[in-house]
Amino acid sequence: KFTLPDKKRQKDFYVGIIARITPIKGHLHFIKAMAKVYREVPQLKIFIVGDAPRSKEIYKDQVRVLTKRLGLWHCTEFLGVQRDVPAILEQLDVLVLATTTQEAFGRVIIEAQAAGVPVVATKVGGVIDIIEEDKTGLLVPPADPQSMASAVVRILKNKELARNLAENAYKKVKEKYTIDLMVKKTVDVYQEAKENFKILIIKFSSLGDIILSTAALKAIKEKFGQSHKITFLVSKEYRDVLLNCPYIDELLVCDFKNKEKGLRGLYRLGSFLRKKNFDMIIDLQNNRRSHILSFLTLAMERYGYNNKKFGFLLNKSVKDDRVFLNPLEHQFRILKLLGIELSDPKLELWPRKEDRQYVNELLKSEWISSSQKIVGINISASQRWMTKNWPLDYVARLCEDLASRDIRLVITGTQNDIRRAEELMNLTKKVKPINACGKTTVNQLACLIKKCSVYITADSAPLHIAVSQDVPLVALFGPTDPLRHMPVAGNFVLIRKDLPCSPCYKSKCKKHKCMESIKPQEVSEAIDRLLNPNNLMI
Repeated sequence: KFTLPDKKRQKDFYVGIIARITPIKGHLHFIKAMAKVYREVPQLKIFIVGDAPRSKEIYKDQVRVLTKRLGLWHCTEFLGVQRDVPAILEQLDVLVLATTTQEAFGRVIIEAQAAGVPVVATKVGGVIDIIEEDKTGLLVPPADPQSMASAVVRILKNKELARNLAENAYKKVKEKYTIDLMVKKTVDVYQEAKENFKILIIKFSSLGDIILSTAALKAIKEKFGQSHKITFLVSKEYRDVLLNCPYIDELLVCDFKNKEKGLRGLYRLGSFLRKKNFDMIIDLQNNRRSHILSFLTLAMERYGYNNKKFGFLLNKSVKDDRVFLNPLEHQFRILKLLGIELSDPKLELWPRKEDRQYVNELLKSEWISSSQKIVGINISASQRWMTKNWPLDYVARLCEDLASRDIRLVITGTQNDIRRAEELMNLTKKVKPINACGKTTVNQLACLIKKCSVYITADSAPLHIAVSQDVPLVALFGPTDPLRHMPVAGNFVLIRKDLPCSPCYKSKCKKHKCMESIKPQEVSEAIDRLLNPNNLMI
C-alpha cells in the first residue's frame, strides 16, 4: 500500500496531476514534460492521481508504457482514485492541469490553491478566468510539453516565485471561492435561469384564430409576468396582427409558401427554433406541422392537444375529446395544464395612430358626417368557404333599406372580394354603399369597424375583429356551429336557421339554403334592436 511521504523530511520535489485518465486530460503531454523536468531536477517525484474508465483502458496503458520508455517509472506513482485529495495536495510542490480541450472550470485548481500549492495549467476554457498569469499561477499552451516543463522547472527552482504564486492564489480563493459566496452565486445562476425561461407560443393561422388567441396571450403573460420571455410564431401573412401586442416579447415569422416550404423547410425552421433554446412550447395550432415543430425544438415541456395529428410528439397534452366547446374554452383547456383559467375572454387588437388617421380620411372622402350612423357588412367569409356568404341580392336590399333611414352602409372585404363588391355596387341602383374592399389592413379594418354603429358578418375573421372592438354585432351562421365558433361577445344578435342539414361544415353546396333562409328583413330588425340602447342583449 502506498504511503504518502513526510513533506517536512523529504528532499524531493513532488509534481502531481489529478484527473481521470483520458486523452482530453493530456496525460501523455504531462509525462513528456516531466521527462524534460527530470533532466534538470533529478529529485523529481511524480503523482498521477485518478483512474481510467473502462473505455479508456488502452489509453491508460499508453501512459504507463510512455512512463517506462522515458525512464520515469522509478519516480512515478500511479495512485488511482483517491478519496483524500487534500492529503495528496499537502505533499505537492506543483500541481499541473494538462487538459487539451476546453475546460469548463477546473475545480482541482481551486483546491490546489486553497492548499497553498502553485499551479501550472493549460490555457483552455474557464481556466483563464481562474488563473491570473504570473500572479496566481502559470499558464501554458495546451499539448506543449516544452512550455509545461519550463513552467514547472521555473517554480521548482525559484522559491520566491513559488511562494508568491501560492500566497496570491490563496488570497483570491478566500475572497472569491468561499462557501457562502459559492452558494450565493449558485442561487443567482438559478434565479437568472428562472428569469430567462423562454416560452414559445405556436399559432400560424388563420386570421380569426390568431385574434382569438389574444385572450390566451394575455392570460399567459399574467401567469408568468416579467420573469419569462414569451415568443410567438406566426405565418408571414398574419404578422401585422401581433406587431404591437404588449403580451409578447418577440415575434417570429415563418413562410410555409416559400423558404419553409415542404419537409426540408420545416426541418430548417425546427433547427432555427432549437437554437433559440426554448424551455416550454404552447401549441395553439395543434396540427401535424406545429406538433412536429414543437418536437424539433427539444423543449422540455411541450403543451397541446393529444389528437390524431402527431399529438404523441407532445409530452404535456390533453385529449381532444370535447366537441361542443367555444373557441376560447378550447384553447384554455391546454392552458389549464399550466394552471391558467379563462377569467377574461376579451379579444384584443392594437391599431396604431396612423391606422385610425387612415380610416378617418377614408370616411371623410366619402362625405360621412360625424353624426351619421354607419353600418358595416362583411360581404365574403373567404374564397374557400363560399357557403358562409350571405347572398349579394340580400345585401343590396339591406343597403336600400338602410339608406331610406339615412344610414350609410360600408362594405368590407379583402382584395379577393373586389369583384364581388363590384357586383354589389351594380345591384344597388338607388344608393351606393361605401366600398372599402381591399382598402384596409387588419388593424385599419379594426378602426373602420370601430366607427360602425352595428357590424354584420358571417362566421369569419371580421367577426372576431368586431368582437375585439366591442362593436354591436349581427352574426350570421349557416354551415358552421356557433357553439364552436362564436367568441364571447357583448351586444350581439346571432341569426341561424335550424335546418336538418346544418351544421354541415361543407365549403361547397348547391342549395346554399342555410344562408338564403336568413332574410334581409330579419337582419334589418336585428340592426334596429342593436341601435336601440334599451334593448337587451340576445
